[in-house]
Amino acid sequence: MEVIALHDIRKEVDAKYVGFMPNGGAIKPVHIAGGSLRCIYGKCNTSKGIKKLALVADSKGNIPNGNEIEAIYRECIEDEKIEESVEAGSLESMRNVMQRMLSADKGVYVVKGLKDNMLSYSAGSKYFITKKSMYEDTGEFIGGLVRTYCPKLADYLYNLLEKAYDPISILFSPVLSDETEEYSTEYRHEDIPAFSAPNATMQWYIGGLRAAGECLLKNFERHPNPLTQLRIFNFFCIFQIMRYITLLEAFYCSGSVRPILLDFSMLPPNKSSVARSSEMSYTQMHKSINRFYAWGYSQQLCEDGYSIETLLSSVPVYDKNKAPSKAVQDELNTLWNIAKEHAAEAENSEEAYLAIGEAMYDMLALVASSHPVNFVKTLGTSAGILYPPDAMHPNKRFVISQDILEMLLRASVEPGEIISGQEIRERVWNRFGAVIGGSQFELDKLQRSGFILQVDEDALESNFAKFASMLENMDFAEIMADGILQIRLGGNEVR
Repeated sequence: MEVIALHDIRKEVDAKYVGFMPNGGAIKPVHIAGGSLRCIYGKCNTSKGIKKLALVADSKGNIPNGNEIEAIYRECIEDEKIEESVEAGSLESMRNVMQRMLSADKGVYVVKGLKDNMLSYSAGSKYFITKKSMYEDTGEFIGGLVRTYCPKLADYLYNLLEKAYDPISILFSPVLSDETEEYSTEYRHEDIPAFSAPNATMQWYIGGLRAAGECLLKNFERHPNPLTQLRIFNFFCIFQIMRYITLLEAFYCSGSVRPILLDFSMLPPNKSSVARSSEMSYTQMHKSINRFYAWGYSQQLCEDGYSIETLLSSVPVYDKNKAPSKAVQDELNTLWNIAKEHAAEAENSEEAYLAIGEAMYDMLALVASSHPVNFVKTLGTSAGILYPPDAMHPNKRFVISQDILEMLLRASVEPGEIISGQEIRERVWNRFGAVIGGSQFELDKLQRSGFILQVDEDALESNFAKFASMLENMDFAEIMADGILQIRLGGNEVR
């Protein structure tokens, strides 16, 4: 039989059941922004003015042909984009500043030809929306969900991008152009089984996304800074993407919903039961992702008509055009032999296919440059959702930055609204799948998920108190003498 290529079957499963490829080990928040805003705006800018002016040199100092200061300076003078009194050296200094500004998230790769598929600008208006770049399919996916389930928020963001009255757009105004082309995303979430035939967990996910998006819109309408709004929206997208990936098992395999336990203890795991439990909640999500992909691979193999006997007759390869080293091949052979044993012991064909799917997932984790667990770790760490910040640290926990916390608040509490402590807990759970502590409600969520509790109610209560203190330190809240927490968003008090 033809040898199965693991790379190909992974692409099939991601396209059919996920909607994007969560395998980019170098993904950054700016890639999510680039994809989501392009999907929402529906067009991309094709002008070369920004690239010519601001992309000065690559990481090695090489200057692309045509982008030398002499040529750019002469063109700017001839087109009356700058005053003749401005010297070439001053323009060159400004160009370097511009490049660092657009690549603040290190998503701009200056290569020969200045190709759009290597550019993800750290900017927020219609002029900086480029053609699809690498790693941006994830952003396109969540952008499509926002367009479908939060249409008013999408319309608001479209108008924000269209106005382009932010400082970065104003700075680049001499070279901006309205040259655009229509753009449609590669994948449609409506075609994914989890959305076309939603179960109760998917309905809960969609309901939370919709409610959070509507609340975020109301806060945006009272917020003065367009770039800050887009930044908060990007964090919103990233959190919802991570939530979606960790729910895949629940969407397809009747798995439990795994709570995201937010740790506000400010202590290492060896000194805090909340920190240890937050680590465990992250580990549970790893295992949930593993189980989903094992199921997905088994489903795809079955649908492709492979029999168990045929599958086990040869060891899969990652890429048919590239042979692994002998050491790696030996490990692959070992994993495949274990799969054979498990398949032989299976009580039925479904279990046998699942054993093969599990082996394929483990093999991909061994030979692929990245896989879904690394994707979640990289994205969560860079966005300020996971801690420690060292990307290579194996034991992460959910310690969120102030930016993420502000996003959670603005997506959970409307301006001028008054809500109880219990209500804020329920909203954070229903809109983001996250728990903080301080009530039986959250203990129940942890226990129902199969969570092996290493934390008691008192520790969770303390975690909520530190959450409240963090809000107060950020000047978002005030803890009153009677213990009531009053939260202020945009000058409006809520509690």
